[in-house]
Amino acid sequence: MNGELRTRKNIRLKNYDYRQPGYYFVTICTQVRYENILCEIVPSISLQSATRVHPGLVGGAALGAPLFQFPSTPQINLTTAGQIVEKYIQNANLVYENRVKLDCYVIMPDHIHLIVQLCPLENGSPRAATPTIALPNVINTIKALSTKKIGYSIWQRGYHEHIIRNNADLNATREYIQNNPMKWVLDRTEANGQEENAK
Repeated sequence: MNGELRTRKNIRLKNYDYRQPGYYFVTICTQVRYENILCEIVPSISLQSATRVHPGLVGGAALGAPLFQFPSTPQINLTTAGQIVEKYIQNANLVYENRVKLDCYVIMPDHIHLIVQLCPLENGSPRAATPTIALPNVINTIKALSTKKIGYSIWQRGYHEHIIRNNADLNATREYIQNNPMKWVLDRTEANGQEENAK
């Protein structure tokens, strides 16, 4: 590349304030793709899933409660790294004193999807004494703490984010997250079938 440094594309929205209260859909990928870095997804007729849902969801379970259940959902077996990452995802609201909530998340083999809610300050809370929390701080904290505990970095630089604008968008994103393990299995089943047919 003629000795020039490759410039990284800025995928954040220009002039958008990522401290604004609201919901954000975030995807964080591992450096190594298409391998079981964080978990193994096993096709199963079991009702287990590694998707956790905020207690406000109808039929959902609180973070740390029993696994959210869907019929015929594949089983997700977390690796040691995946267990560490899950711990820091679940502790995000404690780190930020309940000003950050994880609405929904799923841990996949080479990435995680999560909906992060930045909560407004409670009435009467002195703004000057309360530090500002921005989405990049939350994501970088999860990545940094998990990296320190694992002992080496497993993450790609940066992350992908989508600002959730309304309830329809929020519900569609929740559904996407919940269906992601099944999509992973189906994509690989179809790929294997195509390979066998080509032989």
